[in-house]
Amino acid sequence: MARMRAPERRRQLLESSVELFGSKGYRGATTAELARAAGVTEPILYRHFENKLDLFVTLVEEVGNEVLAAWDEALTGIDDPRERLERLLASNPATHRRGRSAYRVIFQAMSEADSDPEVARPLRRHLNRLHAFLRDELVYLQQHGAVRRDAGADLLARLLMDVAIGYGITAPIGGRGTVNAATRDDMQSLLAELIAK
Repeated sequence: MARMRAPERRRQLLESSVELFGSKGYRGATTAELARAAGVTEPILYRHFENKLDLFVTLVEEVGNEVLAAWDEALTGIDDPRERLERLLASNPATHRRGRSAYRVIFQAMSEADSDPEVARPLRRHLNRLHAFLRDELVYLQQHGAVRRDAGADLLARLLMDVAIGYGITAPIGGRGTVNAATRDDMQSLLAELIAK
């Protein structure tokens, strides 16, 4: 069997770490478990990543890149401001199954960030990039009359982030009032009404 090339192996290590970091968190996952999940030895893991923190930081950055690329793709070619707003709200990765597993890494790490600055740093960078993307899009939508101007784009971006993060954390738990596929659309419509002009 042919040996995996370095970029492919690195990708495999990142992809296999999502589940472990998502379920055990940064502190709970060991390098031995991360290597085992990828079907490699620890020395192989260390060939591609300096340490567990390097793997984690890279994973958070990758998740951030994927999120922003997916949103950018969802908005590409949409010129109508109201349609852009609807697509922006409907394409939130934290509210869809396809983005939820990757975002579990982020959510799990958030619970550790207050006691570990090394975990907090990449999360802060990710949230700042996400906020900047949303703020810039909301400024554009405000300038084109689709979003209210009596609230600043910074505040509206934070509102959208906090709603999505709250949804992403609580949806897998279930319980009374849990948002499902049908009510998610209602929630998106309500958000649109709250921020639309």
